[in-house]
Amino acid sequence: MSDDLPFLVPNGDPQLEPNPAPERSLVETLNGVVDDLRQLYTDFGLRPYRVFSVSYRWSGGLIGRGEPEKLSEVEILPTPKLLPTLRWDFKSAGVVERGTFTLSEISARYTEEQVEILLGGVDDPAIDTFIEITLDARDSEPNKRRRFAQDGVATLDAENFQWTVQVTKSDINRTDSGQVSMPKMRDVL
Repeated sequence: MSDDLPFLVPNGDPQLEPNPAPERSLVETLNGVVDDLRQLYTDFGLRPYRVFSVSYRWSGGLIGRGEPEKLSEVEILPTPKLLPTLRWDFKSAGVVERGTFTLSEISARYTEEQVEILLGGVDDPAIDTFIEITLDARDSEPNKRRRFAQDGVATLDAENFQWTVQVTKSDINRTDSGQVSMPKMRDVL
């Protein structure tokens, strides 16, 4: 009986093997169609938040030292789905926003390396990359920019044609005009 066991496990089946051409799989060919369908949510006004990857280089060689120079501001398209868990945290000097967003339905056409770069995976102590979320232009006033940092590894969910990642709210936002703001002592307390 024990001699028959290797033929009962799936690895002993000669018909089973790793996907020989994953880049040409049905899922990969449908990713563009899924992106086009997801864009309809934005076009219909059902995804009012815009998501950007923003990068700055600091002239002093470390984040926060010297003067910031914007390297890039790239909108992540089609607009990801946002599942927020933001709340107000009351402090003696005022209130701050705390919490997370789960970004899902990030296009599966992005490669793993592209997703890492978009979310802040640049290994340079002078480069600050973050996720910024803001409402679209449906309001006539400038909308608040909320800054987030990647909180965990982005995962590819091929069955649902998406990358998913969680991001955590940062205490420091850019100004409404897009300028980098440095913390004041009252903001840190």
